[in-house]
Amino acid sequence: MADDVPQTGSAVPYDLLMTIQKGTMDYRYRGIPTLKNPFDLALYPMLLEQTKPRTLMEIGSYKGGSALWFSDLAARLGFPMEVYSIDVAPPADVTRPGITFLTGDAQDLGATLKDELLESLPRPWLVIDDADHSRSTTLAVLRFFDKWLRPGEYIVVEDGIVTDMRVPELYDGGPRQAIQEFLRAHGDRYAIDRTYCDYFGHNVTWNVDGFLRRER
Repeated sequence: MADDVPQTGSAVPYDLLMTIQKGTMDYRYRGIPTLKNPFDLALYPMLLEQTKPRTLMEIGSYKGGSALWFSDLAARLGFPMEVYSIDVAPPADVTRPGITFLTGDAQDLGATLKDELLESLPRPWLVIDDADHSRSTTLAVLRFFDKWLRPGEYIVVEDGIVTDMRVPELYDGGPRQAIQEFLRAHGDRYAIDRTYCDYFGHNVTWNVDGFLRRER
């Protein structure tokens, strides 16, 4: 709820955090840069197993490694899931059934994710904001999906950890500031799911306060 927006970051000490970040930036899946840290590589399978999304929308594709990983993960868990990954420059060399890359701007998702498309996508949804991590972009993504998400569905905001990396000014305040601002306005409809945020310790995830569940 809005009154419960935490003001503390990750329990991971700064020096250790930056060491993990180096490995995160080098991490590959099937040889494709994927940029996932070990905590979220463990947390996402639990979230997918719990929610069994039929549609996963990823905002920010980079090289396509995470879209491929999510698709493979759902297949291993045994449920059908379509992945739609949106980026200003989506990868052209990652192709497989069940993954659709779309060209689009996270600040103007309505231009790409038209009402007709969204109305046709099977539920439940899982939305992952992994765009440019700026406050304004994160807010734009949260506000766009607010009118579409249904109770029980999640939107995960990645990389609020930039505040703990002591560089939020490089991201216009970063995702954590955007989450706090969004929840102050709409927190009656959302809850930060601390089951995932705090599974390994307080905000021991790069998605600091970023596992948001639609409540109503």
